[in-house]
Amino acid sequence: MKSNLLAALAAFAAFGAPLTTHAQTQLKPGLWEQVGTVKSQSGQVEKAMAEAQAQIAKLPPEQRRQIEQMMAERGVGIGNGATTVRLCLTAADVAQGNIPVQNGDCTQKIVNRDGNVTKVAFSCQTDPPVSGEGEVRVISPTSNVMTATVLTQINGQPEKLDTAQKGTWLGDDCGSIKPLSR
Repeated sequence: MKSNLLAALAAFAAFGAPLTTHAQTQLKPGLWEQVGTVKSQSGQVEKAMAEAQAQIAKLPPEQRRQIEQMMAERGVGIGNGATTVRLCLTAADVAQGNIPVQNGDCTQKIVNRDGNVTKVAFSCQTDPPVSGEGEVRVISPTSNVMTATVLTQINGQPEKLDTAQKGTWLGDDCGSIKPLSR
């Protein structure tokens, strides 16, 4: 279950990377925070996330600190039913209209653009495979909202995840967060 959950969350994070297509309003380069929720058809993802949080909370303080620090260094956090991912969007990404994605074998395709709304299809050749469709709405240069439907497998069974995210620009400096690969 753990690897299946991680694959599903990786796809969610990959979709959640700020989209800098040629919308009327371009996003600012720098550090972005995407805060999102995942709702699974079966409820297994929510249950697994709650169990993971409970396991981390039970760890000795030093071990818990190490795990939380490792996750923070990768720009990831979980808590209160939400997943937080911090991403670095470069000026080149903005200028070129790139869609940064998580490391791994993931592709994204722009299906339709209408003003500041872009519809995207994505696919990750992970184990298990993950695919889906979503919509990115650029609210302002420092804010966006996203929704997606993700199809994957959890414990060998087909699973549909509904995701929602809100992206907020945090500042020019990405700190220790590295830009994502293309």
